[in-house]
Amino acid sequence: MFIFRLKEAVSTTGLFVLNNFIANVKARLWAKFLPRFVAKNDRLGEPYDYYAVHFADAGRQRYRLIGFNGCDVHVERLALLASDDVQTEKLPVSRILGMESEIVHYKKYGKIISESIFSYAINYYLHIVDSKIFLFKGKGAVVSTFFRERELKSQERIFLLRLIVNEFVKRRPSDPEAGLTVDEVIELLYGRLWYKHIRNESFQYKVTLLMESLALSGELAEERGRYIVQGKAITTLVEYEKEQRHARQQEKIQRNMVRLMLIITAATVLITLALLGLAGVIDLHKIWQDILQIKPVRFLFKLI
Repeated sequence: MFIFRLKEAVSTTGLFVLNNFIANVKARLWAKFLPRFVAKNDRLGEPYDYYAVHFADAGRQRYRLIGFNGCDVHVERLALLASDDVQTEKLPVSRILGMESEIVHYKKYGKIISESIFSYAINYYLHIVDSKIFLFKGKGAVVSTFFRERELKSQERIFLLRLIVNEFVKRRPSDPEAGLTVDEVIELLYGRLWYKHIRNESFQYKVTLLMESLALSGELAEERGRYIVQGKAITTLVEYEKEQRHARQQEKIQRNMVRLMLIITAATVLITLALLGLAGVIDLHKIWQDILQIKPVRFLFKLI
């Protein structure tokens, strides 16, 4: 018992030290990059190189970074409604360490979203995400030239619904209001369907019709231009997955039936030949020699 308690104490101590180390590194990174975020925010930065930093506390209240004075962080509380007053607060740096963070770096070719200060620091020094997005944008520009007029498939309605549900569930700190607009959905689709050009007006109209159809069928609800996920959306996705699983099972059964029929046919032919050979009607040895003379069969035996 003593040894077990000693191991538990050592494990707890090691975990405590590790948490302290991570917290210290996190605090150092925030102290390093906060001046940069403030100096190049969306109000003062360059047109194609600026930041928007958001936080969300345990109560899901959302804040936006507006200033930093060395020890305190100045934030404004994001209003849920346009009529709400904007409130500014001053928070110690230690408090934002426990908050959910979102760092959005806007560039000319798009935006880079970092969900933690660690992921931003890695990309800041190694430029992994920058290179990845640059390559994806180039691929999208090339592919969309040839496939931008492709028609929407019926499965894309489910794909669109699943995409909206996933975005609704994880709701980023920069989204104080629930739901998504059509433009936000198109931006999400542009990151996944590269042949859909974001400035393709016909595609935008089709996405709008799809959103309206989902609202009419009850999966979404439209409020002030934003589409909010309803409980029926989960039911629709579950039923679709059931139908897809049933269709795959039926296809598998059909393939197995075809294979079984081929095996039965081959077995019947072999049994018939064997019976005819035993009865002396045919010469099985001569038939086998004739089969071996067929070039594809000879090649197969040589390969084996």
